[in-house]
Amino acid sequence: MTAITALPERTPRLERLRRRHGWTVALVVIFSAMVIWRANQLPIFAGFEVRTITAGSLAIALLAMAQGVVVMSGGINMAVGAQMVLVNCIAAKYMEDASFVACVLIALGCVAVSALLSALMGWIINVSRVPDIVVTLALSFTFTGAAWLVIRGPGGGADETFRKMLVGGFSNPLPSIIVMVVVLAAIWWPFSRSRTGLSMYAMGSSRQAAFLAGVDVARTRIKVYLLSGVFAGLAGIVTTAYTGGGEPRATIGLAALMSSVAAVVLGGVALTGGTGGLLGPVIAAMVLGLVPAILLGIGLDPNYAEVVRGVIIIIVVLVGGALQLRRRSQ
Repeated sequence: MTAITALPERTPRLERLRRRHGWTVALVVIFSAMVIWRANQLPIFAGFEVRTITAGSLAIALLAMAQGVVVMSGGINMAVGAQMVLVNCIAAKYMEDASFVACVLIALGCVAVSALLSALMGWIINVSRVPDIVVTLALSFTFTGAAWLVIRGPGGGADETFRKMLVGGFSNPLPSIIVMVVVLAAIWWPFSRSRTGLSMYAMGSSRQAAFLAGVDVARTRIKVYLLSGVFAGLAGIVTTAYTGGGEPRATIGLAALMSSVAAVVLGGVALTGGTGGLLGPVIAAMVLGLVPAILLGIGLDPNYAEVVRGVIIIIVVLVGGALQLRRRSQ
């Protein structure tokens, strides 16, 4: 008689939701608890304080998205911080004394240039077959030098109406929240469900298996890097709007790079690629942004925030590794 193989049981819906969104839900709970904690530290918690959280974390949230899509494809982009600084300097230089309409056009042009530069990085990686980390690290120095050529020091500016449109006024957090929601809903959500998005996840899981399944690995990598450049360009524009100028220091790009990696890890994106989304890194960017403020509120030096962030990353990596081992053993 022929043996009959039993079909696997259907995974319950709640279990599927837990596996897909459990990390993000836990992150939302942590973020909510931290907001309540911060609110209890202040005599008044209103629009200004909310804007400090949302607008203050917006650039890093966008940069985490730029890093996240590359990590999900199985790579890493060491140039996102320097790319943000370059776009910030270009925008600040040409937006100074420009009208609102001109600032919008300059912003669109800067994002387009950032996307093309990032796509070029993907093309160089394909042609040279050099690992992502080497190519992007080398180009990060190029972008930092280019930023210094654009403006030799802090300077530039942007139209006030343009700035308020992106990051809001003194106590208006709504524009920064809208920017986050629009970017996630209008750019990331359609991309993640597109053929290129599915190919990105397949590459991250196994590049060789994706190739054998018919995925055009080279073209997908270029598209992923192009999208990363869009997010990095938006981060640079938001930085110009939030600070009101440009700053070409290399340390800013390095700090932004480290923050983007931290937000990606804390946001539930596996460094091995193939899993995760971008909502988690966005929330994680705001969580990390709250750490210095909470430390200051309890009377500790905010510089200890870097130590706390490092500890958080180590714990998250250990927990994530343990969960992956548990899934493989089941």
